[in-house]
Parts: sequence; C-alpha cells; structure tokens
Amino acid sequence: MADSDSYLKLATSLLHRLGPSWDRRIILVRTPTTPTHEQIEAAFAGTDMDAQDIQVLTLSQLSATAVPEDLLFASATGPVVAEIYARVLRSEPRNARRTALVSALPGVAFPATAKGWNFRRAGDGFICHSHAEARDFADLAESSPGHHPTILVGKLPFLCSQGFPAICQDPIKQVVFAPQAKVPVGREERAQILLALESVARLNPGTEVVIKLRARAGEPQTHLEKYPFDSLMEQMKAAGRFTKSTHLTFATGALRDYLLPGSALVTVSSTAALEAVDRGLPTLVLTDFGVNNSMINTVFVGSGLQGNLQDLQDLNFTPPHRTWLRENYFHRGNRDLEDSLRLLAHRARQGALTTDPQLLAEIKNFPFRQRVRTSLPAPLLRLARKLRRYLADA
Repeated sequence: MADSDSYLKLATSLLHRLGPSWDRRIILVRTPTTPTHEQIEAAFAGTDMDAQDIQVLTLSQLSATAVPEDLLFASATGPVVAEIYARVLRSEPRNARRTALVSALPGVAFPATAKGWNFRRAGDGFICHSHAEARDFADLAESSPGHHPTILVGKLPFLCSQGFPAICQDPIKQVVFAPQAKVPVGREERAQILLALESVARLNPGTEVVIKLRARAGEPQTHLEKYPFDSLMEQMKAAGRFTKSTHLTFATGALRDYLLPGSALVTVSSTAALEAVDRGLPTLVLTDFGVNNSMINTVFVGSGLQGNLQDLQDLNFTPPHRTWLRENYFHRGNRDLEDSLRLLAHRARQGALTTDPQLLAEIKNFPFRQRVRTSLPAPLLRLARKLRRYLADA
C-alpha cells in the first residue's frame, strides 16, 4: 500500500525485486499526497509490475477484509502507516492475526528519528536499508518501551550493484540536479543553487544541465516544498536575476532515464545520490547549507561525495570511499530479507501473530490531528498548511 510518489516507487521496486514467485498487488491509498498519472508511470517504469493493475482505495475503505493478503507492506508516510495499521489491527482477532504488517522509509533514514519510528512501531517488521541504519534504529527501539517491530536489513530496492559499484569513466556531458523537497529551506539558498547550475552550463559549453523534478510546482509529492525550483526560476527571471533564455532544463519522469554514462549527479540530500553511485556516476552532495540532522545529510559524512557549489562549478567530483559504501547501502545483497518476509507471511497464514493489548489501546486513541492529515481533501490541506506557515511567520 502506497500513498505518494516516493513511497509508490519504493513499493514497486521492492515487489519487483521479490519477483513473480510472490502473489503481488499494489493498492494506492487516496490521500492529499496521491501521485499524478505521470508520477505513477514513473514509479512503475523498469519493473515487471503494470501500472494499469493498480487499485485505489480510501482509508475509510480499508480493513483486514479489504486486504486479505498474508503480508501488507505499508509503504506510506508516517500518519498513513499508523492509520493503516490501526484499521487492520482493530479489525482482526487479537490472538490470531492473519495479516503481517511491515513498513520502511523510502530512502536515507539515518539518523533514526523517534517521529518516523513511532508511526511505524505497531508493525511486525521494519525494513532498514543499511547496517548503519539498522544499528541506529535498534538503539532507538531499545529506548522505546513496549512493542516494537523486528528490524530487518535489506537493500534499497532500486540499487542494483552487488557490493562496490564499478566507476564509470565517461567524460561528463550532462549534470543532473536532484532537488530535495525539504532542504534547503530558504528561498535564497535555493536561488544560489540555481545560479551555480546556470554558471556550470555557461562555463562548460556542450554540457547539458538538467533539474530533475520529482513534481512540478503545485503537483503533489511526499513532502511539502515551500519554494519549488521551477516556480522560483520564473520569479528570478521576473526579478532580472536570470535572462529569459536560461541554459537550464527542467524535467520530470523516471530518474533512471537521466542517470546514463556521461552524466553526473548533484543534490543537497536525496536518494538520487545513491542511485547515481549505484551506476558508478560522478556524484556530489552539497554542504554549503550545513551538515547536520536537519539537512538530512549526516549520512554522507565520510563518504567522499561531499563538496560545495564551487566544486560543482569546477565539475570537481571525487569517488566514494569503500568503507563508507560497505556500511551505507552498498553491502552485498542476500536472501535474508525475502526469507524474513516469507516467515512473517507463513506465521500470518497460520494465525500465529498476536497484537500487544497495550499497543491496541494506544491505537484506539490515534490522534485526531493525524486523522485529519490523512483524510482532508488536498485543497483544504493546502489552505491549512498556508495558514500554519502564516501564523508561524507572524
């Protein structure tokens, strides 16, 4: 079950990796972050899953009878995962539950956060994508009283290399910038990135510079983006900071279509960096705006991938460090995750899963504020968010 663009991509990638020996289907939960048709097609591209088979449900239609599978992978934002879990757990027998509940985060989840964990701790399993993540979430779980899911270690499903990726030696002919919706927060910080990218294009004739958007301004995506780069560009043109004939290209669709030999990737903090490294492409994670948890980039410390806007303009890319690769997302794949999921599915089929009574009591008191976030129509949710920002700035 998925609810937004990045989580749908995680769901399709994981189910593709499990393969046709599993009886698989994808349900799209209709929420304010429901992906567009283009985003849905991009999420299914390159998998053996068919976007035409997707089923759409509202949360009010969800129950254990609507989802009779042995295993439910809640690939969704935290409040939606919590609501999915609550509806399934409330509708199944406490001592003979027949649906195993598993979740994951769609990309880099280091360091572990209590907020993301608490939304998902009612499940039976939680998938981490690296050894570093697993250790961090294990520490968090030990400090959380009561029930918590078994921590499983897999690989990000869209990473294909087994162990260390081979380095691509092609000269750089295309620079791809992958925005992160949440960071940097400030308008001027984002403007600096656009100006640096424009400089790259001017200083390197013949090198195409592409800003690969997850969504165009106004389209839904997993995280709210206060200053989308495409609308910011238009504002900067109107202010005279860009000529009308800019050298930059904006694009949407599947990222894999832009990660080709001869491409280099730049980001502030995005799983796109991992996809580029996976293909052996030059990769740069910008540090100009800080290296800390709020910038979601501490995971890249020690990677060899970090640099600044000047490095970008100089096309100065360095290869990743092997010790970092081994601990962070590029460990050798194995069948442990699939075996663990099969075991959970088997236990569910046997009615061998139980629900902790204290956890069930907590679920019955699921916060009203979170219910609103998962069910409010998109226009009203956008209005509420604008009002919240206005009050915060007042």
